[in-house]
Amino acid sequence: MSVSRRSRPSLSIRALAGLLALMGCGPERDAAEPAASAVARPLQFASTGDTSCVWGSGDCNLCVPDVPARFNALRDHGEVLGFHSGGFSFNVAYPGADHWQGVQRLPLGSGRYLVVSKRDGRSTGNVGHLVHMASRNAEGVRWRSNRLAVSTSQPEDTAPPASDRAVTALPVVDGYAHGGGMQAVGNLVALPMEQGPGVGRVAFYDFNTHLAPGPFAFVDGLSSNAGTASFARLADQRYVLLLGQYDAKTLEVFVSSSTDARSAANQWLRVDRWEAGELVSGQWGAFQSLNFVTDCDDGRLYLVGTFLRGTEDQAFLYRVDLSGHLRIEQVAAKHLYCTNEGPRQCNLDAAGGVFVGPDRNLVLYATEHADDGPSGSVKMMEFRSIDPNVGCGVDLSRAYVDFYDDSDFSDRGFILDSVDRDLKNWARFHDIDGLNDKVSAVRWCIPPGHRVRLYGDSNYAGGYKDLEGDGTFREVNLNGWSFGDKVSSARWLAF
Repeated sequence: MSVSRRSRPSLSIRALAGLLALMGCGPERDAAEPAASAVARPLQFASTGDTSCVWGSGDCNLCVPDVPARFNALRDHGEVLGFHSGGFSFNVAYPGADHWQGVQRLPLGSGRYLVVSKRDGRSTGNVGHLVHMASRNAEGVRWRSNRLAVSTSQPEDTAPPASDRAVTALPVVDGYAHGGGMQAVGNLVALPMEQGPGVGRVAFYDFNTHLAPGPFAFVDGLSSNAGTASFARLADQRYVLLLGQYDAKTLEVFVSSSTDARSAANQWLRVDRWEAGELVSGQWGAFQSLNFVTDCDDGRLYLVGTFLRGTEDQAFLYRVDLSGHLRIEQVAAKHLYCTNEGPRQCNLDAAGGVFVGPDRNLVLYATEHADDGPSGSVKMMEFRSIDPNVGCGVDLSRAYVDFYDDSDFSDRGFILDSVDRDLKNWARFHDIDGLNDKVSAVRWCIPPGHRVRLYGDSNYAGGYKDLEGDGTFREVNLNGWSFGDKVSSARWLAF
């Protein structure tokens, strides 16, 4: 069975044994779903991801060395970001049905664009927006906070620059009001859509040639549900797509017939279907987003899922095997925090999504539901690695000091990037998220010839300790220096 560009699927019946297995487990179906779930005959395709992609590619994503290690290295407290409406009526609020659903950072424009999806119940509404983060770096690496100001003590109270704003919209198509948790492969975006007149489906957009594209293809699912889309390029240059239904408790598996997902001749072939009850090990969540990541070491595919469990924002990591019937096993989980000191800045019941830049670090983005940030902005967070800046040991512009509240390198904190040293009042830690006399541990990476001096009193006074640069990643429990919960100011110095 195949699904072509702008077409509806025609169903074929799966072998009886497989059908009975599928019918024996899984969530309750809705009336819109066919009684017999069809899967095409076995198809030969690569079971690993493409590791040959280069930064800036318009149709594939970079791999990550040792995905489990990079996932576990994500800092559980993020930096705050935000963007403005750019004159668009977002029509998002919380509580309410219309809110943000997915977020993906693109390599487009040197990595300075986001796509955000949403539900918009208006007949003339939009299921997504392209956001230009014009103030951010053009290197494809972590953005750092765009809400730093000397005049305010908390980034949570600071509005983003006016230049960071939505620039285009993706209109509702064929009455489908709900855009879900999506995934970009390069500048190609697979956006799931539901709450329309027919079955749930995935719409494909190409941002390589247009900043406000219309869908160039659709893939229809077997039910009215289409909450998540997981999209990756395989080692044989074809593409795999997972369409998640019922909070991703059912995954339909599709493979492209062509190595060019944009080709008019491409067919999306339904090859498998998986139910949460088949999980090999671990737990499965009610995922709002589910993104593929490829491991550079062996090409193995992983999935990063984000969701809200109770009141906790969670990210889970799964190992994926496509070589036969889809096999998924959990390998890690992480509790993320959408606040440091102040109001919540994101919610993984809203939008979440991962990104890999040229440094091969894994970055996770998350937004809030609405647009109630400072000056009507949308609040979001960037979760980066605990060792965030490649080249920090030789390039002062990439040097940093990362402060932690607790001595075991946990809880809230704040990162002092060298390039941002003048954007906060480091003479008074009272003005840095209330961290005065709170810091108990520090990580840093500084080139030789430079150091950061930590002072016991405000305005660079009192006793001090130096974080010396030797070109390597360093860390210290300040209690071991008898300097825990004493830092009141800090500044960069040269030897």
